[in-house]
Amino acid sequence: MITGLGAIFLPLCIFYWRTPVRLLQLTFVGAAFAAAAVLVLGSYGVTPGLLPSLLFIGYFLLRLALGATYPTGNGVLRVLTPFILVVIGALVSSLLMPRFFEGQIFVWPQKLSGFDVLTPLSPNAGNYTQDMYLIIDAGLTIVASLYAVTLGRHMQLLFNTYLYAGLMVVAISLWQFSANTLHVWFPTSFFLSNPGWALLSEENIGSVIRLTGPFSEPAALAGYLCGIIGASGWMIFNGDKRLLTRLALILGLGVLLLCTSTTGYAALLLMMAGLALYTLVVGNATLKKRVLIGLTATGVVVAVIMAAVPAIAPGVAHQAMNIVTATATKQQSSSYMDRTSTDLDSLKAAAASYGLGVGWGSNRSSSLLPGLAASVGVWGIAGLLWFVARILSHVRTAQRQVAIPELKMVIHGCTGGLIGMLAAAALSSPGLTSPDFYLLLALLIAAAGRLRWEAHTTTVRLPRFAALGPKALAERTLPGE
Repeated sequence: MITGLGAIFLPLCIFYWRTPVRLLQLTFVGAAFAAAAVLVLGSYGVTPGLLPSLLFIGYFLLRLALGATYPTGNGVLRVLTPFILVVIGALVSSLLMPRFFEGQIFVWPQKLSGFDVLTPLSPNAGNYTQDMYLIIDAGLTIVASLYAVTLGRHMQLLFNTYLYAGLMVVAISLWQFSANTLHVWFPTSFFLSNPGWALLSEENIGSVIRLTGPFSEPAALAGYLCGIIGASGWMIFNGDKRLLTRLALILGLGVLLLCTSTTGYAALLLMMAGLALYTLVVGNATLKKRVLIGLTATGVVVAVIMAAVPAIAPGVAHQAMNIVTATATKQQSSSYMDRTSTDLDSLKAAAASYGLGVGWGSNRSSSLLPGLAASVGVWGIAGLLWFVARILSHVRTAQRQVAIPELKMVIHGCTGGLIGMLAAAALSSPGLTSPDFYLLLALLIAAAGRLRWEAHTTTVRLPRFAALGPKALAERTLPGE
């Protein structure tokens, strides 16, 4: 059955199936409707971001089979090598580990199994379904990295779609807030149409109905907004003065506060710490000064607001105190204890497998790190850390070479967005399955790869054009633009 969103989204995907940039833009847009489905097959809903991702991968592979080449992607593939090895290892582990440790280790199975209790490890449908998601997400990262390098400066236009999608989420969330407070019409069934999700759109704290936007729960909305806030905020810290980034930061922060998600508040602090650490690793003196001033100014603004609100709007202050109290007592709730227990059981499963992991898709945790430890073990985490180190080295080398402002802003935006998403997932998500995360990762690698390729090409071609003079040389366009 085609849903209301599917009636809009499916024709767009089919119309643009031979336009790869449009498919990648639709992937960003589709990821914003995480709790919706474009097509419902029984109890399974096809998420909006999945379809354009599959079409893009298929188009890329078809072009490759017909002889298309991507010579600028050689350096990108070297950066992706640890990631590819971990993905291959995860797929192999999903076949071997449930059989090696069958019946010896207790795990929390995937929800589709129908069991919500600790269960003896055995091969199950979760291994195959999670393998499929992993193949699609990893495939999107790899092929989008190779393709996006060829876009050059136009990568910024693609990245801007991510910020526009964030503003769309903000608008939908404010619409829902108006429906909760002013009782205007809001099409809940249009945005929350995926039968595979437990939809929590009517939770409240006191008289405040919590916001979910186009997501299944407030924590999912907060996690998405952390990515938007991280991307736009980091771009502004690095000198971006566009209205788009300012709106994404201010409105994203406002909706994050309105959604009353404990995960969102904690992830926001964790994200700020992560960006500060990233600044110490790769930032120059100017950036470090800018970040220090920005964090100080943010603290002053928050302090002024906290002091002024009780006097100006005591009713709002009362509701805010209810939210703060609920957040402070979160650790005493049964849901928090259940989530903590799930994570501890995941770590026990990792230890019981001698650090090898119980296999991809065999275990379901409550947060990212325990889930990775249980699924891919020590070797998988070590491989991902190797991948992160390769990315940092790749980005640092690129930023010290050719100065192309558009590509450097893409790097800053992708960095902030990825750190924001990782911060949220580290607190409350069993994994990272949203395609926008993998597309941001691809753009980060591709933008740095393009900068390095531009530097290499300029160095090689410079002696040949030396006689043209500085003005003619500066106006010359490099291949791929």
